[in-house]
Amino acid sequence: MVDLQFMYGNNVLFRSKHSAEDRVGIANSFKTVLNGWTPTNQSATLAELRPVPAGYNTNNDTDKIQDGSFLRGRNAVLSYKFPSEMTRKMKLSRLRAFVSVQNFFLSTKFPGYDPEVATSGSAFDQGLDLYAYPKARTFMVGLNIGL
Repeated sequence: MVDLQFMYGNNVLFRSKHSAEDRVGIANSFKTVLNGWTPTNQSATLAELRPVPAGYNTNNDTDKIQDGSFLRGRNAVLSYKFPSEMTRKMKLSRLRAFVSVQNFFLSTKFPGYDPEVATSGSAFDQGLDLYAYPKARTFMVGLNIGL
C-alpha cells in the first residue's frame, strides 16, 4: 500500500527568508546575501549591509511568498502473510511480517524544509514558515502473530 498526498496552488509566507536575508547585521544567512546591493551591483534586490543604528525597514513583502505546491509520499507498507501450512507447523493461526515508512519523500520547489507548515498554534498561521522543522521520517518493522 502506498499513500500519496499532493497540494497545488497554495502559497507559503517564507518568513525564514526574512531573517536569513536581513541586511542590518551579520549573522547566519542564506547565500543570496552575497548578491546584495553594492556600488558595482546596483540592480540587486537585496539591500546593502548596514550597521544597526542606521536603521532598515525589514517588513514582509511579496518576495517572501513562495510556491507551496508539493507531492509527498506519506505512507508505504509492504507486508508478507506466511502460508497457513507453515503457521500450523509453528502452532500459530496466522503470521504476517511488515515494514512501513512514513514521509518517505517530498517533491517541491519550496526552498524551506516543508511547504505544509504552521509554525504557531494560531489557526490563521497556516502556510507561515518561520524556522519550521521538517516532518520526521518514521520506519517501522513488525510481526502480526495469531495464537
